[in-house]
Amino acid sequence: MDSGFQSQIHIIANSIPPLNSSAASLAILLSSSFNQTDEISFDEIETKVAPTLFLAVTTIPYLSQISYVGLEGLFFSYYIDGNQTLSTYANSSFSSRKKHVWYKQPVDNQTGKLYGEPVTSHSFNVVNTSWFQVALNHSWGYSSLENGWNNGGEPLFLTSVSLLGKGVIAMGVPVKRLTDRLGGIINLYGGSLSLITMDGKLLLNGIPNTKFIYANGTIFLQFLWPNGFKNFPCSNDTPETYKLDIDGKEYNVRCSTVEISGVQSVYALALSHEGMASFVYSKINYSHIALVVTMVFFVIPLVFFVSSMITNAQRETCLHDKLIKQMEATQQAERKSMNKSLALVGASHDIRAALAGITGFIDLCLANAAPGSDFEAYLKQMSLCAQDLLGLLNSILDTSKIEAGMMNLEEQEFNLADLIEHVVNLYHPVGMIKGVDVVLDPCDGSIIKLSQVKGDRGKLKQILSNILSNAVKFTVEGHVCVRAWVREHDFKPEKLASTRKGLGKYVSRLFSDKNEGNGDVKAESAVRQNRDSVEIVFEVDDTGKGIPKEKQKSVFENYVQVKETAAGQVGTGLGLGIVQSLVRLMGGEIGIVDKEFGEKGTCFRFNVFLTAFEIQGDAMYGGTNSSFAIRNYSPKLGICTPSPKLDGSQVVLFMQNIERRRVSQKFLERLGISVLVVDHCHHFPSALKKIQSKLNSLLNSSRRSDMSCRSDISSSSSKEMPLSAMEGTEHKLPFNRRKDTPSFILLVIDVNAESFSELWRIVAEFRRGLHSTCCKVIWLDKPTSPCIDPKRLDPDDEILLQPFHGSRLHRVIKLLPEFGNLSQGISSSSESSKHPYSKTRLRSTQRNDEIQEYVSSSDERYSKQGPSSPTLVHTRGRLKSKRKNEDSAESSNGEMPLFGKRILIAEDNKMLSILAIATATQLGADVEHCENGNEALERVCNGLKAQRNYDYVLMDCEMSPMNGYEATRRIRIEEERYGVRIPIIALTAHTSGTEALEAGMDAHLNKPLVANELMKVIESLQTKK
Repeated sequence: MDSGFQSQIHIIANSIPPLNSSAASLAILLSSSFNQTDEISFDEIETKVAPTLFLAVTTIPYLSQISYVGLEGLFFSYYIDGNQTLSTYANSSFSSRKKHVWYKQPVDNQTGKLYGEPVTSHSFNVVNTSWFQVALNHSWGYSSLENGWNNGGEPLFLTSVSLLGKGVIAMGVPVKRLTDRLGGIINLYGGSLSLITMDGKLLLNGIPNTKFIYANGTIFLQFLWPNGFKNFPCSNDTPETYKLDIDGKEYNVRCSTVEISGVQSVYALALSHEGMASFVYSKINYSHIALVVTMVFFVIPLVFFVSSMITNAQRETCLHDKLIKQMEATQQAERKSMNKSLALVGASHDIRAALAGITGFIDLCLANAAPGSDFEAYLKQMSLCAQDLLGLLNSILDTSKIEAGMMNLEEQEFNLADLIEHVVNLYHPVGMIKGVDVVLDPCDGSIIKLSQVKGDRGKLKQILSNILSNAVKFTVEGHVCVRAWVREHDFKPEKLASTRKGLGKYVSRLFSDKNEGNGDVKAESAVRQNRDSVEIVFEVDDTGKGIPKEKQKSVFENYVQVKETAAGQVGTGLGLGIVQSLVRLMGGEIGIVDKEFGEKGTCFRFNVFLTAFEIQGDAMYGGTNSSFAIRNYSPKLGICTPSPKLDGSQVVLFMQNIERRRVSQKFLERLGISVLVVDHCHHFPSALKKIQSKLNSLLNSSRRSDMSCRSDISSSSSKEMPLSAMEGTEHKLPFNRRKDTPSFILLVIDVNAESFSELWRIVAEFRRGLHSTCCKVIWLDKPTSPCIDPKRLDPDDEILLQPFHGSRLHRVIKLLPEFGNLSQGISSSSESSKHPYSKTRLRSTQRNDEIQEYVSSSDERYSKQGPSSPTLVHTRGRLKSKRKNEDSAESSNGEMPLFGKRILIAEDNKMLSILAIATATQLGADVEHCENGNEALERVCNGLKAQRNYDYVLMDCEMSPMNGYEATRRIRIEEERYGVRIPIIALTAHTSGTEALEAGMDAHLNKPLVANELMKVIESLQTKK
């Protein structure tokens, strides 16, 4: 028990560590600032010693005094007196003429600077003290108990160390720090403690009727008896325990030594018998309390656990009952949903038959309608509506068939490259209307080598068409790029970025609809395990607004549309859900690929498995069959197997679209063809002059080689050469010429990048400078608006209609001598090349008719994105033409009350706009139409400037991006500048007209527009005037 109290005393004593190491380190630091031979002046003490002392007193724990004492009497010290830091110093030495005086000043606790007036302080002859003399010869430090500089002379544990033998650095820790901790922390239960240093300086006298005596270097504890006193030695650790009777109480007294901040000390500990008994009892009570608390903490959780088990059992039983009921309800709902899907699938034939009947009757009416009549136009609009309705019902019916597990693959043999090109070409005119280029990227050319594949052509076309349709619909500017390549199939589940990845995909299918999940997994497994199958990877990359990261998982759910991208677009949200099911049915997965930072748009990637029916070499280039090498390819990484560099031809690409130019250049260079790209018309002449000057400089030195080259070409004109770059083998042309001299120059020029006349002039000037090198020009023209004059073309030139990809690109490649068309490098005398324009123009005309027909229907489907459709423009023009032709016959007729009136109709709904135009035209008005508030404001402002104001404006209230209310407000502002007011009549379907009148409109009409109601409003407005 005594040892426990002694351990606490030693722990508290050790909490005040000796300062020998700190004092020695400080002395070493300061000694580096002084010369060992020179004396230390007071100025040096102020500038070098004092800042270091202040830093030490503010950072070392428990330190209350630090001093520098010079051998000559110079002195400087910081000490803490209460809550204030003070400085005392002596700035004159013993040998100076000045009187040796100590001064005291307050210190700034933040900076250590002295402030205020110095006050004379009581001085001490520190130099003659024993601790100073001993410390002067100690470099490691000397510890002792001394008095401090404060007013009370508080005792300190002082540690002193010599500074170059010229002075002493002293650090002090207050003794009160120790005594307060001993009295405040240790509970002696009625006992007492006395403490003294080994040199006889008393620190603490707590035992009654006793005192320490220091005699001959030995410490004794003297006990005062009533009849005298008795001494007990305490200098060494004494194992004996003395029993004393103090004030009628028995005490056990034990002495021991302890070191406090480097000062050897002795303490006497007196413990009373009663206190020890109470201590033991308290410990026993604490043990009992701890035991009871432990038992309580053990019993309570046990009781809680048992009660929880019982409660959980009851709750589990209840939940089990509810779960059974819920499962029954879920199964009933699933059966109802399945029955509904089966019923809808069963009724699909009747629905399609009814729609087919409607479209059939419309076609019959169209056949009997007068060409160019309004009746024919209305029937065409009805036909388009029926087609849209059929497409919507097809989506719903496909969804029902997929949910019912009745969607099966219908395999057939087809050409994969032709299918992809067909789908891309189908949507190219739709993109042209919007100013978006739809590009086909052949990637590594592996798709071309698949002559025939076997699979469900219709479903693959549906997948591509749906994704490409969305890409074109939601892309306002830039391009849409379709990529496809063959990837090596390792018969392992492919890891594609999608909404379901890895194990989670199969876990989600486990808990999904039984028919759908199992059907997808079984179909995917069957397709992938076919050893003859090849994996085809597709990417549809657009530069549209893009899909937010957090919304990418939901785009493949049925009836879900992303608001951020679907603003202003209509749809059911079924497309991508059906696409995902079809892709999985064909053994693949679909997902959204993360784009690099800063890239716009969305990139969909999916893979399918098809049976390789026939794999051959590049027959379209005149090559022979060869082994089919499938490459692991990613368009982001470039070419996997570099093609050999083929000499002989120089191709110059001058195209308007950046992406198409990049794709064409990459594919041609992969074949080893030298390609020069021109991105602007200003650079076109300089690029051609560079080629021309290179040819002319080599003409004289290579004339004989050129003649030999032409002879070799003539002798081998009947030979066909394979596309060696596609095979990855080295191939050399049988020409004996300089490597850097092109034998054939092919110019591919997009006439939409600059005026045809200017481009023709540049090419003609280039040709005049050529001598023996053959030059052929491919002119790329738009099918909807041709701008090439065929009479000005060279007989060898050809016209290709855009888009320039797929078979058109391959046809151009075959014109190069190294790919089978050697006769083009010598002469163009064959009949097939004399008049290529007639054949080309015939094909262009046929293709133009097809595109024009498709553009009309496509524009109706994407009317929100593009300009006014050709059908509508034609209708509006025809109405105006009809109006002009009938002026003389009906101008005097009273059935046309609005004859001569100019009316602007702002309506974004196609059908309602046609009805409004027809109604106003029948009343004799000259009608113009626009689709939103921006166009209406622009046309009214142009009319005001030209002083050709509209007589009336029929304004739809709900339009995008600017509605009718805002357009009216801005029109009224513009009218104030010209002092006019145009009557504006609101067209609304669901409002009372109050908001329209507040916006500045003069009247309102309900949709659809009726002639009688329109005339009533116009007559009322004229009456108000």
